[in-house]
Amino acid sequence: MKLPRRTTWFLIVDSAKSRIFESSGPHGTWSKLEEAADDDARKPSRDLGRDRPTRGRTIGTGAPFAVTGASEHDKAAEEFLADCARDLAEAEKKGRFDQLVVAAPPAALGVLRKKLSAETTAKLIGVYDKDLTNENERDLHEYFLGKLEHW
Repeated sequence: MKLPRRTTWFLIVDSAKSRIFESSGPHGTWSKLEEAADDDARKPSRDLGRDRPTRGRTIGTGAPFAVTGASEHDKAAEEFLADCARDLAEAEKKGRFDQLVVAAPPAALGVLRKKLSAETTAKLIGVYDKDLTNENERDLHEYFLGKLEHW
């Protein structure tokens, strides 16, 4: 009995760059489908807006304070990862992949997990908290061949 062919997508992402590879199995095809980068998330915070929190002194005592919050850099990174999650959800609805593997640095992975739809999350077969965005295609394929027994 022949098993049905499954399409597996590999999302390699950080807070400002993503690549999606498609594979038909460990010994099948391996090809890059998409590549995206967010220039704003790569820029230093000072180029995106105010890089220091608002500061002042309290009335009466004169004690210093600072108003903190997410930096412009963090906001740009979160928006980029939300866009990646939306793109995956759209592709999942169209049936473009059967299985999904994600590799991202821990901070980006935490944001991405919150943004992924339940349907997309259900197709996850592997999650790696490692930054692989600067690896070449061949090294990525070999890395996943060693990590995943089958896909």
